[in-house]
Amino acid sequence: MNKIKITSKGQITIPQELREKLEIRVGTYLSGYIVDGSLVLKPLPDDRDNAKFLKYAYRESQDSIGVLKVREMAKGFNVNMQKQVRELREEESGAE
Repeated sequence: MNKIKITSKGQITIPQELREKLEIRVGTYLSGYIVDGSLVLKPLPDDRDNAKFLKYAYRESQDSIGVLKVREMAKGFNVNMQKQVRELREEESGAE
């Protein structure tokens, strides 16, 4: 069990072992909620992770699943899909 101390400002330091296991980096946002009287902290997906997924899904959709499936898979992401697709198209046109 890891012991975590709260500072006078209400801040905590998550022990390195836990940060490594959960892949929490500087700037990672966490959601917090209470379950049965315990505080639960969960890392939120990084926008960069969502953007990487969108790039992968977009490229895969070119020959297979289609844009509608990509949109369905990305539903709920806090990412502007139109912007991501536009940037991908610009990257591809510049590479030719």
